[in-house]
Amino acid sequence: MTSRTIVKYSLFAFNIFVWFLGLGLVAAAIWSKTEKGNLMDFNSMKYDPATIVLVVGAIVFWIGFFGWVGALRENILFLQIFAGSLIILFLAEAACGIVVFIMQDKVVEVVQQQMFKAIVSYRNDSDLRDAVNVAQRTFQCCGVSNFTDWQNNRYFQCCNRGIESCGVPYSCCNLELQENLFCGVGVMDQKEIEEICKSESDDYVPMSHLKSGYGDGQVIYNVGCLVTMKQWFTSNLYTIGGAAIGVAVVQIGGVWLSQSLINKIRACLYQRAK
Repeated sequence: MTSRTIVKYSLFAFNIFVWFLGLGLVAAAIWSKTEKGNLMDFNSMKYDPATIVLVVGAIVFWIGFFGWVGALRENILFLQIFAGSLIILFLAEAACGIVVFIMQDKVVEVVQQQMFKAIVSYRNDSDLRDAVNVAQRTFQCCGVSNFTDWQNNRYFQCCNRGIESCGVPYSCCNLELQENLFCGVGVMDQKEIEEICKSESDDYVPMSHLKSGYGDGQVIYNVGCLVTMKQWFTSNLYTIGGAAIGVAVVQIGGVWLSQSLINKIRACLYQRAK
């Protein structure tokens, strides 16, 4: 088996995996948006997980397609498109990493704004709601800064009487209590709430009005997700860095394999032309 054959089928096998991965992501995203009945609705593109998965899947599918077809057919143009796409993707990732590192405070501010928007739209989008619930369960947190942030959602506002008023989503509850989807209902102490709602304040119920024995994970987590996420990123910085380096190595390896195959194809064509 020649080195050209080894490079060819190594690149082919790698890109078959990448292509199927992209196809799977696109299929999952389309299914999710179809289930919600808004396949062509991109109004929530900023934070709709299905749309994000669809875009990522399409990019991965594009790269994988040109890679495996180029390797199988030994098509130089397709291999160049594949290598160029990987280089552009690598440079974009590097640029994003540099921007995030330099503008950390601004990034945190943007993330905070998007988290508050997610709270406001919690009941309006099923995918968004699932994403928020997963985040709160995973990081064992509630709200952005603390659980009172859920007062931004009209369904949970104490001054908007309803079944969920003065409450938080079930994902704010201690993991052992989350089997009960109503575990977060009525976690606020009703004392003095009427006075707060009648005042000219922002209709917020302060943290001190959480029922006795409900905080610190006993019933709900009163620490915000922005706080716990920052702590998680800080404590897992080396792991995240290692994963980023691993992705970069794979991308550079794909570029190297494609360029190696291009050189071998050109050398073969040159030998035939002599």
